Amino acid sequence: MHDVAIRSLTSIPGHDAEKFSNFATLVSYGKHRPAAIRALQQISNKHWPANEIRPLADNLIGFLSGMPARYRTSASAVAAISLAKSLANKLPTAQKKGILNSLKNLDVQVIAIGTVPHRMIYDKEQIAVQAGTTVEFRFTNSDNMPHNFSITLPGALEEIGLLAEATARDADAIARQYIPKSDKILLASKLLQPGQTQALSFEVPKLPGVYPYVCTYPGHWRRMYGILYVVKNLEEYQANPKAYLAANPLKVQDKLLTSSSRGREWKFAELISAVKPLPAGRSFDVGKELFKISSCVSCHRINNEGQVFGPDLTKLDEKKHTTEYILQSLLEPSKDIDKKYLSYKFLLVSGKVITGMIIEETDDEVKVVIDPVAKGKPTVIKKSDIDERVKSSVSIMPVGLLNKLSREEILDLVAYIYARGDKNNKLFEGHHMHHNHKH
Repeated sequence: MHDVAIRSLTSIPGHDAEKFSNFATLVSYGKHRPAAIRALQQISNKHWPANEIRPLADNLIGFLSGMPARYRTSASAVAAISLAKSLANKLPTAQKKGILNSLKNLDVQVIAIGTVPHRMIYDKEQIAVQAGTTVEFRFTNSDNMPHNFSITLPGALEEIGLLAEATARDADAIARQYIPKSDKILLASKLLQPGQTQALSFEVPKLPGVYPYVCTYPGHWRRMYGILYVVKNLEEYQANPKAYLAANPLKVQDKLLTSSSRGREWKFAELISAVKPLPAGRSFDVGKELFKISSCVSCHRINNEGQVFGPDLTKLDEKKHTTEYILQSLLEPSKDIDKKYLSYKFLLVSGKVITGMIIEETDDEVKVVIDPVAKGKPTVIKKSDIDERVKSSVSIMPVGLLNKLSREEILDLVAYIYARGDKNNKLFEGHHMHHNHKH
């Protein structure tokens, strides 16, 4: 969503709470921040969702405290300060004081870290801080299950994760917030229930390096983690992270951190061994949510959710009902296209080419869907305008649907499709028990 799109979205009346959420998400991800802040300023405060006010204020302070002081008089900084003050006025007195105090004291870098609902991941994959300084983390849990936030020494992620799992049923687990006892943990939050926030002061190590942060709640550590870059010169790093790391290499000592990325192009070969066989312990809730997020619902149905452009995935024939076939279809949609779902190229008399899947044909016209994900109306082509039609060898299903997901999320999605949306399938055994005990 670019600045023009944000501006045009702002001018459409109604849906203010939804717009607030969308723009606040852009601010937290650091995408098109100035335009999103301007858009947020135009939404009347009576439409602000109460549970999103504090996290947005924290994100704005994080943005401001992370920029060099000389830039804090720029138009986008002034807008961010003004919006943060308006947000503070809608908060309880103690929280309001805290926000206004942080605005006065912007020399302490504040880092807002949140959770993404239903996906068991943090909202930031990477954070950078200056070695030897003091920073403040503002951790907010907007998910529907408990999470904590801890920072470990480089190379200790797996050890801490396994220790957290091994000690999860100990009598003192709740009292210590599911944080295992280890001198390799540098910072640990409380276990936050949905909607809770905690501020944590952190003395950043003097030694630059790649420090993992992780949620040690049972069953979470293999997917809920990120990278804290501790750098000698934060300003240089922020100006050009790639160039800075090339000139000042930091060794990644945790294997998990090298395969975490949610912005990579996944290949069938690197995932096949993980799904054949696919072990139990997958998350039903995450799989179900990803079926929506990854746009599968635009074309397929499971559990009465979704459209019926493509095959109903609860009715795949036995030959195709394998985790291997499902993974391949997700990653290489054109490899094996069901005849019913072929798309066609129409060369029109005017010279224009339209490619899409035929959903209806009469004597006079053909109705085709060009992009099922866009949920638009079918395109109607008059037969008298068609010069030629050719079968396309490319699937209408887009490539790269999984590029925004982590490895663990892809496995949950494959499990959800393979299980045909059945919560009681054995693939989900051993997972749900982690999320039922509240205190």
